Amino acid sequence: MAAAGDAPAYLVTPKPPIVQDELAHIGAGLRFARSPTGFLAELRAEYGDTFLVDVFGYKLFCVFSPAGLCSLYAAEERDASFGMATFDMLGFKTPIEVMLDADIALFYELLQPPRVAAGLHTIAEGIAEVLEDWKQLDTLDVFDAVRTLQQRVGFRLWIGPEAARDGEWQAFKACFDVLSQENAFVSPQQTLETLMSNKAAEKQAVSEFTQRLGAIVEQRDAAGAWPDDNLSFLHARFRSETPELTLRKLAHNVINANQGFLSNLYAALGWTLVNLQSHPDSLRRLHAELDSTRARYGEQFYTSQTALDSMPFCEQLLMESVRFAQRSLTLRKVMREMAFTVEDQVYTLAPGVYIATMLSVTNVDSPELARFDPDHYVGRRINPALIGKGRETVSTFGHGTHACPAQKFSHNMCKVLLAQLYARFQLGAPAAAAAPSDTQMGGVARPAEPVRLAIRAR
Repeated sequence: MAAAGDAPAYLVTPKPPIVQDELAHIGAGLRFARSPTGFLAELRAEYGDTFLVDVFGYKLFCVFSPAGLCSLYAAEERDASFGMATFDMLGFKTPIEVMLDADIALFYELLQPPRVAAGLHTIAEGIAEVLEDWKQLDTLDVFDAVRTLQQRVGFRLWIGPEAARDGEWQAFKACFDVLSQENAFVSPQQTLETLMSNKAAEKQAVSEFTQRLGAIVEQRDAAGAWPDDNLSFLHARFRSETPELTLRKLAHNVINANQGFLSNLYAALGWTLVNLQSHPDSLRRLHAELDSTRARYGEQFYTSQTALDSMPFCEQLLMESVRFAQRSLTLRKVMREMAFTVEDQVYTLAPGVYIATMLSVTNVDSPELARFDPDHYVGRRINPALIGKGRETVSTFGHGTHACPAQKFSHNMCKVLLAQLYARFQLGAPAAAAAPSDTQMGGVARPAEPVRLAIRAR
């Protein structure tokens, strides 16, 4: 322990390049909030692949070199915590009681291959129901429409058919529009409003959601009918000593399940659609794959996991779309003193610093990677020639123990949606090139402006 009067130890030793700013904490923070990707790319050009920057009091030890990225993804949770960094970020938006009730192991259980495959019929039914409504449209606001579609499918999948009924899904949607965790990294201005109100709107949305979920539980109890679905599984899992405690834990974990699986997926699906309609050759190849899969497995092929697993080009499309649209600020919160290796240096990191990288800075870090091409992937695997300096230099669903466990679920959603959408509709090309939002500091990019496509039922 340092004696009184000793100079305070640096959070990072030896001292790395430190970003200088006239306004401590605030100056870099304001520039970061304006354009996180652009700001960090500028700092990288000025300070190199490793530097320390203070963003509104958060000390970010930024790493972009292959060795630094390898060390980031290899860090042990007890040393540099993904969970605590995520808690800090989402804690700006989500009521604390919802996060404290989160059962982290649940995500992995729900994503076991047999359970993912078992959900295909539910996903297909939900998508078909939404697409029926799209027949009334002549213009599709892609990201807004896909977000609503995904929410409705999610309510059917994680809550049950009761939540998918007309009149009910709109009420559940209103709750999730308020609770949406994407606002924590997509709309910093909304996050400020949330903090100033002490999360009043979010707490009200949790209360409203819990009441509506409780009504479904009461209906099932009264009828003695608990079907073999996810809500029944979750209800049994969180059954507690009192009905009130059971409902609280059930509601909080259903909220977490919906948000964890679906908060970024709609943007990935939206960009996949936009890219298809912007690249005729990719669209032609997708139609060929859909036709051949339908011929082999039948009209309802999208309810068969075996059939979906035989569609590598669709996987390439989603992977390339996610790579291009990634805006994730990957963070690890240092929990105890640790050694951290970069190219030519071993640093000692102290608690209080966050290890950070921004995928949008490195994912397009060469002329070839700056070009959209689904053949950058073979199925879900990137061409090794593009990651010769290290596999961590390009990221879509992450690396290591904290890689997103929902990758197969995401590919299933994409394939089922594209199969049904293109069987029922013809879509036009975007009127102008779609661009990602500059202000986003996490997740898959949302568009800077709405993207609209002409749509016509076949």
